[in-house]
Amino acid sequence: MAQNDESIANKDESDPTIIISDNPEQDKYELLKEKLRYKQAKRENSKKIDHKEVRLTIQANALPSKTFFIMNTLAGVIAGYGLLANSPAVVIGAMLVAMMTGPISGIALALIDNRMILLGTSLKTLLGGIGLLIGVGVLIGLVHYNMPMSAEILARTRPNFMDLMIALAGGAAGAFASISPRLSVAVAGVAVATALVPPLVATGILLAHLEWKMALGAFILVFTNMVAIQFSSSLVLWIAGFRRGTDEEMDKSALAFVKRNFVSLIMLSALAVYLTLNLLSTVAKQHYEATTTNHLKVLFSKKNNVVDQVQYIPFQNFMLVRVMLQGDRAPTHQEVLTAQKSLTSDKKGLPVKLQVRFAPVTIVQPELLDDLSLTSTEADALAQP
Repeated sequence: MAQNDESIANKDESDPTIIISDNPEQDKYELLKEKLRYKQAKRENSKKIDHKEVRLTIQANALPSKTFFIMNTLAGVIAGYGLLANSPAVVIGAMLVAMMTGPISGIALALIDNRMILLGTSLKTLLGGIGLLIGVGVLIGLVHYNMPMSAEILARTRPNFMDLMIALAGGAAGAFASISPRLSVAVAGVAVATALVPPLVATGILLAHLEWKMALGAFILVFTNMVAIQFSSSLVLWIAGFRRGTDEEMDKSALAFVKRNFVSLIMLSALAVYLTLNLLSTVAKQHYEATTTNHLKVLFSKKNNVVDQVQYIPFQNFMLVRVMLQGDRAPTHQEVLTAQKSLTSDKKGLPVKLQVRFAPVTIVQPELLDDLSLTSTEADALAQP
């Protein structure tokens, strides 16, 4: 009996015990603490904008300091080699050290605050940064002159309306982050700088290769981004209450904002029309090429032939459509002529000339088999990249 009592005592000491405390006072205390935390978070979230501090920060970032030029030089070098290496990750990484948003924010604040001295300082800083980054691009382009133009560079030579929308949203995000006490300016600054530094460096690289037309396209992208970022930044700052001047200029209406940003609005409207036309032209070109390519595949992807690639090469008086064809039998002259007559003119109304480059296919197999012809579906599948 004593042995049983001892075993029961040992069992009580080793087994875990769960104690449930029914204490309403403790629950009430925890609820009060949670309500207090919620009120503190709500008060932190509703902090008012420190207009004086924001103005000082924007003005400091708009100055042509050594830090501004050193960091932008490093960003330009990183972005340049990222463009040549066709590496989007490196190009985006370069923006972590870029400082091109400072003078644009300074211009936005100067326009709505009617501060001409700040406007002049910001413009000088911005022009200095533009010249610096283009110069970095020219130098990199000359040092690596034999490297071909990558897709990352060429993608920045054809701006369209979508680029304008991206810049407007980026500028608004950057301005909102700069006035919000809880948001990091660095994240929005990187997003905005991405729209400025790579096309500036790409402009320099293209100038080094004497590609004037493409360099102009890249610079139009830069100019579009700068105007859009400045305008959207001005709008956000205006809504947030940043406006100074005489009693007449303190008008809070939309008309007062338009007056102070009249030049920017005119440039933005002109750019919107130009970029919209660019976008429509690009869409029409892609639709024409896709339709023509499908038509040519139907004509030539038969009798064991496969259309490997279709190239569209513009000339001054005509559009050359070159078909890269592989298979067993080359098309005849009459077949190519008939195919050419079936093609419609390109989007500019120029006549189309068709050229077929045929590459015979050698079939290698370990044993004799009957000739197996490709179906149209199999030919289309082989033609896919």
